[in-house]
Amino acid sequence: MKNILLINLSLFLSFTISAQTFNTSLNNQNSQFQKIIKDVTYFKVDQSTEIDGSKYYYKNPQEAVINLIDGYQPIRMKANYNIIDETIEIESDEKILNIKPGKVNFIAFKDANFIVFQGNFYKEITKNSNFSLIRAVILKTIEPEYKVGIVEKPNLRFKRDDEIYIQQGEKKRMIKISKKSIILLFDNSKASLVKKFMKSNKISIRKDADLKLLFDNFKNDLKDIRWLNGTKNMLKQL
Repeated sequence: MKNILLINLSLFLSFTISAQTFNTSLNNQNSQFQKIIKDVTYFKVDQSTEIDGSKYYYKNPQEAVINLIDGYQPIRMKANYNIIDETIEIESDEKILNIKPGKVNFIAFKDANFIVFQGNFYKEITKNSNFSLIRAVILKTIEPEYKVGIVEKPNLRFKRDDEIYIQQGEKKRMIKISKKSIILLFDNSKASLVKKFMKSNKISIRKDADLKLLFDNFKNDLKDIRWLNGTKNMLKQL
């Protein structure tokens, strides 16, 4: 595993950044933006790696709206989610900068929203007044199978190993992604309806769009997270 050198910047500005409507132009690199970047990012120095595959959520940086804390105006520019470092990467003055979770409320890409919960980034699948369904985007390293003495030992490679949680207030519970365990999340009286809905709508429990459709349709029928906590062992066995 490559070593990553993180150099924390401790730059404090002696003046107040005036509030203004952010410019949606991706080429806007005004002075206010540069001041914000100094406050919320840190530099990263990479060394060589022997792990195959990408550590990023997107193949290439995508246009995003980054909503910062501390009263800063949102900024709009191209960014990418670094899954390994759990940071949002942006380019500024030919440098790669990382925005840490503690400096962000949420990041909105065209096809995904990333929120911050308990100091970590999560992809938001759906949200309503009762609960949120969130995905922890995780990479693990695996060693590909190979025949010793016949081929050279391959490099390790990245593989997605995500976890999905139900969030209610300040609590979250991981759920197992199987049809049986998902049906158990809803009121017992709705079990047959949930099964029918999943079948008629060809719900794929591996797709966020399908999970959103299912949980939005039965948003008022989800069991309380306290119940889920009391039966988490049963859910793991399914």
